[in-house]
Amino acid sequence: MIRGMPNHTTLRTLASARPTSRLALGIAALALTLPLAACDTGVDPRNPSSPSPAESSETASPSEDASDLDPTGKWSSPEKGDPFLEFAEDGSLKGSDGCNAIVTTWKVKGDEIAIDSFMSTQKACAGVDTWLSKASTATIEGDVMKVMDSNGKVIGGLEKDDK
Repeated sequence: MIRGMPNHTTLRTLASARPTSRLALGIAALALTLPLAACDTGVDPRNPSSPSPAESSETASPSEDASDLDPTGKWSSPEKGDPFLEFAEDGSLKGSDGCNAIVTTWKVKGDEIAIDSFMSTQKACAGVDTWLSKASTATIEGDVMKVMDSNGKVIGGLEKDDK
């Protein structure tokens, strides 16, 4: 290098590296921003009771509401005997009232789940409340399923299993 003359090779290397570093910074910024965007609930944090934009702009018909009611999976209770109901996508239902087996079918009707009548064994299990054997309908609120008898009376509740 001649003293006093700029080194053009060094300048060209820096100039060509600049777009690559900008691209890398852009990708890094996008990678950090996307997970935060996925967390947006659409609800104004200053007024959490306000409807989200999707809720306020759409009016759902009862049939659309029914499609949102999805009980598939296992719902259980920590009571003695470990009562549970397991709803399959094909409409079949199996479970236990904590003592006796339950096998039947289910379907969504409006805003509740209709559990078809079923026959089960009638074993006597000391200390077990077999309330679940009277299940006729159910509703879901979050991770809790309220189970009702044929008179519409709430007879118990089950919690959604995470499995």
